Amino acid sequence: MQNLSFLHRIPPRQSLLAAGIFLLGLMLLLTLPDSWVNRLNYQPTAVLSGEWWRLLTANLLHTNHWHLLLNLAGLGLLWLLHQRHFNTNRYLLWLLLAGSLTNLLLLLTMPQLDRMVGLSGALHAMVLLGALADIRHKDSTGWLLLALVLAKVAYEQIRGPDEGLAELIAAQVAVDAHLAGAVAGALLFPLWWYLHKK
Repeated sequence: MQNLSFLHRIPPRQSLLAAGIFLLGLMLLLTLPDSWVNRLNYQPTAVLSGEWWRLLTANLLHTNHWHLLLNLAGLGLLWLLHQRHFNTNRYLLWLLLAGSLTNLLLLLTMPQLDRMVGLSGALHAMVLLGALADIRHKDSTGWLLLALVLAKVAYEQIRGPDEGLAELIAAQVAVDAHLAGAVAGALLFPLWWYLHKK
């Protein structure tokens, strides 16, 4: 039960403030007009023409409130599971780095994905990174979490996206982003290890 050691720690006020501002910002982004969304979402042709900000901003946009709530629930759960591995004040930076790297991998390997928004790729990166951090700290639950995320990604690649979830979020589930996120998490692990050792 090593993963429950976080329960006695209360995050500093600055961390709660940063998280609150982040959540408020995500909610406000739901109200953006379509013209703005089209300037911020992931579109490979636009990124290749110089609009690199889309690699980051696409993570912050969501198709509807259900999409946002599902992503926030996943983010909250992952933060509770793995906050001991990250500087709490910088967790959001890790998340945004994971999302940007995920989208860069999509750009390089899956150009057929023409539009995308949401945090799910970044969340898959963070769950894999957290599982590897657990394993590094000899926490056996890391192996279980690693097996679960790899099985989920493999299942989605074989069976395709969940139609019920697609209906709920009013968009096709980008299972390729989940795969790219898992790869991004593995690629970020050496950087995490280096910084953690320092």
